[in-house]
Amino acid sequence: MNRREFLLFKKVRGQRVAELSCERLFMRVVDSQLMRGSSVSSDDRPWVGEPPRVVDEITTDELFADLERGLRGVDVVRVVDAAWLTSAELRKRLTSVLDGFRAGGGQTIGEA
Repeated sequence: MNRREFLLFKKVRGQRVAELSCERLFMRVVDSQLMRGSSVSSDDRPWVGEPPRVVDEITTDELFADLERGLRGVDVVRVVDAAWLTSAELRKRLTSVLDGFRAGGGQTIGEA
């Protein structure tokens, strides 16, 4: 997974800042939950010259583990679009990641 889909990295006044889009994170979590039940069967043969279907499956746990890895070496996380954190489970998972980030000396801006 490309963490830049929901993390934007930049440098501001000597600090490494990551902007976390809750909208994009929400979409990735929904995708990971939908993909959990799908599979690519051996019956998926090319149709009229089309290549076989490729499914990028990532679990929700892997998604949040990648988010944690992406925040290593970052000084500040700016949380944007927190209104997308409608699920209590999503909010809890993100809060856990950000609590760990803050425990390591990082700073967060915005609500999660």
